[in-house]
This record gives sequence, C-alpha cells and structure tokens, in this order.
Amino acid sequence: MISVQQAQQLILENSTILAEKEMPIHLALRMVLSRDVIAPINLPPFNQSAMDGYAIKFKDRKSKLKVVGEVAAGAVLNSSIGNEQAIRIFTGAAVPNDFDTVVMQEKVIIDNDIISINDDLLKLGANVRKIGDQTKINTVVLNKGFELNAASIGFLSSLGIANVFVYNKPIISIVVTGNELVKPGEVLPDGQIYESNSNTLIAALQSISLSAFSINHCIDNENLIYDTILSQLKNANVLLLTGGISVGDYDFVGSALKKIGVENIFYKIKQKPGKPLYFGKHGNTLIFALPGNPASVLTCFYEYVYIALKKMQGNTDLYLEKINLPSLNTFSKKSGLSNFLKAQMKDGKVNILEGQESYILQSFAFANALVYLPEEKETVAIDEMIEVHKLPF
Repeated sequence: MISVQQAQQLILENSTILAEKEMPIHLALRMVLSRDVIAPINLPPFNQSAMDGYAIKFKDRKSKLKVVGEVAAGAVLNSSIGNEQAIRIFTGAAVPNDFDTVVMQEKVIIDNDIISINDDLLKLGANVRKIGDQTKINTVVLNKGFELNAASIGFLSSLGIANVFVYNKPIISIVVTGNELVKPGEVLPDGQIYESNSNTLIAALQSISLSAFSINHCIDNENLIYDTILSQLKNANVLLLTGGISVGDYDFVGSALKKIGVENIFYKIKQKPGKPLYFGKHGNTLIFALPGNPASVLTCFYEYVYIALKKMQGNTDLYLEKINLPSLNTFSKKSGLSNFLKAQMKDGKVNILEGQESYILQSFAFANALVYLPEEKETVAIDEMIEVHKLPF
C-alpha cells in the first residue's frame, strides 16, 4: 500500500493535458484556456460617460454654459466645441474630445439652453471612463489555464472576441460491475440491492461540468467484464470502474485489466474509506477501479479522480480547496490509515458527521466537505484545528 500523497503524485505524473481546440466564446463555459488572451482593443474604446448629464470643460465649471448639442449612446459628436459650452450626454456615450468632465444631471440648474453647475465637490475627469481604463490594447487579459466563468465570457465578448482556444474536456466512460445490482425503478428481488454508483458518478461529473459518454453495467462474468473494458478503452480518456477490484471469487476486474495489458500504477492506499483503489494506464487512457461501496466511490472520486480530470483540462488549481477549521466534536481512529470523514462546514467550524461507514451515503448527502486525518493521527478534540477539503458544488 502507498500513502495518500504518493497516490496523488502518481496520478498527476501519469495524467496528460488534452489537446486544444478553438470554440465559440458563448459555448466555452467551464472550459480552460489553452492560450493567453490578448486584448484586441482598449476598453472602453473611447472616453465614455458614466452618467446621464452634461459634458463640460472643467475650467468652465463656474461659468454659465450654453448647451450646444447632444450625444446618445452609440453616437459621436465631431463638431468643434468652444469655451463655456456644454453637451447633453447619456450613460455609455462617447465624451467629445474637447471635454474632460461630466456633471450629473441632478447637479445642474437649467434655464432654456443655459446651465449652471451646483456641485462644489466636482473634480476634473469626474464621471468619465477613460479610454483603456479597464483594459489596454495588446495586454494579456486572461492567462492560459484560466477556467472560464460567466463573467469572463462576458468580459471577452465586450472585447469583441468571438472564439477562444481551450483544452478539450476528457471523454469519460463508467463501468459498474456486480451480480447483486438492480437498476432503480425495477422490482428488487431478495438478496439484491439497487445500483447507485453510476448515478453518483454521473452527478459528481456534472457538478464539475463534465459528463460520461458511456455507462455500462456488467454482471460478475470474467469474459463480459473483459470485453466491456476493452471496448471502452478504444475511445475513453478516463475509464471509471466500480466494484470487482478486490480478491474475492467474483472479483474479475483486476484480472481483466491485467489480461488487457493495463499498466498497474498502484493498487491500495493507506486510507479509509477506499483502501482498495486501483489506478492504471493503457496508452494515454487512465483507469480508476474504484471500490464498490458508495461512500468509498465518492471519496475516491473527489480525492483522486478529480485531480486527474482537472489536470487533463489544463487547470492549474488541481486539488479540492483546503482550509483549517475548529472541530465541533471529538473523533478517534487507529493509526496507520489516513481517514477522509464526511463533514459539514457551518459558521466557521466543521462537524464530523455520524455514519462514516463506507456503505453509507445518507450522511454524505448532508456533507459539504471531507475532513482529512493523516495516518498517524488518532484523536480529534473539540475546537481542535483540522484539515478540511471543501467539496466542489
């Protein structure tokens, strides 16, 4: 068995960033930039009014000014402006070159076409967004490795950028094994249980803006498992298997992977839950054979599969967010195995939940974090600071 840290390091060493592609900006949510983005224009591209009001020359602010024109958003005023003159202007409109300040309309007294300014606090350049204030032309505005969100897509659109270069998302296949499994919605025979791991993994992938292109269910038949794995390896970047990785008489996943020629990177981690985790590689395809117990599946996904998926997409921030919080309760364990404990963060503290067994998902439903206790750690006291991994949803 290897340590948690060794397992994570081996996964990252064997994970390869996928190829890039160009795609429309409006379809690029949660995609990761594969190139720096350079601003093609200044933003704003001209001196822009931030208010409805009047454009003036600051030096004329104490004079009575004649309003000689109007500029709405989207229009320009090209005529020359004399001294002691003003222009009616609206939010977003281009401030004529002869003017340097905009007075809010609420701060102006108007009589016919003559205005007086009633604003003792007015400053030079007030209410004018200067050209390039937000972004200057030919500067890097978003770096390679940035994950696009709604705001950044809007920002790039405001620069006139219609397409971006991003890393491909991984193609993911799920294979669930077990004679005892029945699909939800079907009649449940004696001795069998409803299969939940595929829906759990599908939802976990969706929570990080990924999806599985294929979901397969196999009974514990050596030839069927072999054929299914072999067929999925043809297209998948990542293959997720659940169940059948232990050493029982009906656990055929390990032997099938060996027969196919999958490189065994590691098998078993010094942790609880999820000790019998297998990680291997076939060409550039990563294979995670997850334990069958539902809480083990989800824990291993977030602590191991997650970092591989992040790296393959070109992310630079790979791990779950880690913080230290005081514990609301006590906990004890034996030394020798690291523990990942279902937990709930609330009001700046963390509650280690009841129901830590690997088969229990109900407590996981209320968890928004995992508490990490290293191998040597045996006890947790109330208010003791402990490491917490925030779940990504």
